[in-house]
Amino acid sequence: MNHKSKKLLLIGVDQAIPYLTNKFMDEGILPNISQLVEKGVYTEAYSCPPCDTPTNWTTIATGATTAVHGATSFYLHIPGEPFELGLEQRSRTQLSKYCKAEYFWDVADRNGYSPFVINYPSGWPANFKNGAMSVLIWQIPETLPRVLSPPKNPKFSSDSEKMSTRITKAKIDNEFFSTKLDLLQINIDLTPVNAPEETILTGYLISSTGYKYDSLSFLNEITNEWKIVKKDDWSNWISIKIATIYGILPCLLKVKILELSDEGSAINIQTSAIYNTKGWTEPEQLGVELIKNVVSHDLTPKIQEIEYKIEGKVESYLTYARKEALTLGQAIKYAKKQLAWDVCYFHIHLLDSVNHKELAYLHKNSPIYSEKNLDRASNNVKIAYQIIDDLVGDLVNSCVDKNTITIFVSDHGAMPAWKIINIPLVLMKAGLLSYKWKASQNKYVVDWKKTQAFPYVEPPFVWVNLKDRDPQGIVHSVDYEAVRDNIIDVLYELKDPETSRRIIKLALKREEAAFLGLNGDRIGDVVYFLNPPYQIYDEVLEQLNPSQISPNYMAKPEVYNSKNCFGAHVYYLPTEKFGNYSNSVPLIITGPGVKKDIELKNSVNLIDLAPTLAHLLQIPRPKDSQGRILYEALE
Repeated sequence: MNHKSKKLLLIGVDQAIPYLTNKFMDEGILPNISQLVEKGVYTEAYSCPPCDTPTNWTTIATGATTAVHGATSFYLHIPGEPFELGLEQRSRTQLSKYCKAEYFWDVADRNGYSPFVINYPSGWPANFKNGAMSVLIWQIPETLPRVLSPPKNPKFSSDSEKMSTRITKAKIDNEFFSTKLDLLQINIDLTPVNAPEETILTGYLISSTGYKYDSLSFLNEITNEWKIVKKDDWSNWISIKIATIYGILPCLLKVKILELSDEGSAINIQTSAIYNTKGWTEPEQLGVELIKNVVSHDLTPKIQEIEYKIEGKVESYLTYARKEALTLGQAIKYAKKQLAWDVCYFHIHLLDSVNHKELAYLHKNSPIYSEKNLDRASNNVKIAYQIIDDLVGDLVNSCVDKNTITIFVSDHGAMPAWKIINIPLVLMKAGLLSYKWKASQNKYVVDWKKTQAFPYVEPPFVWVNLKDRDPQGIVHSVDYEAVRDNIIDVLYELKDPETSRRIIKLALKREEAAFLGLNGDRIGDVVYFLNPPYQIYDEVLEQLNPSQISPNYMAKPEVYNSKNCFGAHVYYLPTEKFGNYSNSVPLIITGPGVKKDIELKNSVNLIDLAPTLAHLLQIPRPKDSQGRILYEALE
């Protein structure tokens, strides 16, 4: 077989857990994933710590450890920067300019393949000769939002007290319209939140019969053509430029007439979401094509400070998540047809979001466990896995042939968690971290003149505030080792007052953590890992930014029960297990050159994936990759 005839589809499923994947396959509710296992090689693989989203999707794409690629969880501290800066710029680890390792898809692009990367938490923006990249649904910094405004349902009448919702006689001549009745107009306000100026779309009420009003007409700004929509029908796409906080953006929307009185005195319309076509695809024309040909579902996700957080009930989220999965699948199939990709990497996040909400309900020792909660949460988790399985089946049936290597992989597992550790307080009591009151913010902020050590929590690192290295450093180099020893002693002494159990699983100096791939310059001076069921984040944002904390958080004890119990992962070792749950991930490889229906028993790491795929496609491995080729999986 000519190696250029081979293709690759990597199905990335965030927080797929081996225990649940195996359980649902055994129950027969994941037939498509089960077929992949039967056709190929199945194993469990270990993440690179910190076991989190940006870190390990970057590892999968580069074959490099955290120390080498530098994507340290959602927060990144670069030597020489103020510690607060990395906490203020959440998720910049997903940007290609901060990645220090070569991506697999760049190697493929150079070697004649056409990559398509979509909805992937790493590598934006790409610079392909032959391929394309789209953010689509997953939010990444330094991109523009796909959706500017949600769908709306404005109503207009001729006797409205407000000019903004009043039907008036048109201010233009009738020469453009074949209407027998007076030309009437409405002004549809499309102004996004916080926009510097208004954007108004003028619609004209017209009559095609001469007896009653039955249509609306709009001018398409881009093509300078008139678009007509009749009652109960959606219009074609209307192009319009909209003023936003990001500048003037080219946008698309549709309009539907829900009700229209015969005499034109009242009209009720539905507008679709307003879709921006710029700044979230490379090349940019792809944004127009995806909106027009793919986004047929109502996808108006709320932009959140924490990407994976579910607002409201999980059941409602699952309804949205199914639409999201359908849209993602449609985009991949459309790109397959139009762009003829032969290497596709994508990621979908819904299992992570559901597990974060539901896992603690599944563990009998959890304080929120009950038979009722178990039934509800189990059903939601099962539905989430079924949505993934449906997506897998759809893509395998439409995009996979005998020459396609197919990968099913996750970035990390998770474990139930229900106790919070107040890391800032632990360091404060030891005299390593100091705060001062800032009345203008109504918060405590770090007093750098008295602070020897500063913690990050995602990633779980502690930095020494080192003189001549850090902007506000006070620790002299001769005291560096003593401060690190003190940090480690303080962490190991931390115990649960209820059980006397030690909370810290492992605390290491950076160079001692080299065997975990944590010895680079972006790694904290001390690296620490917790024992489950302890965690640090309790859906309180300030817990993720220890540079400034509220009086309420300052008053919390060192250890306390979670208000929100979670499925957690970033705080634990890659090999951590807790009951049936683990931080390891399922890995399935199928296709030409791969053995069939076997399960690997040897240890496999996510850094092994990129070298193995490069070997299968007969291209050079990414130059910074550190893993091995999984020869035991190959024919």
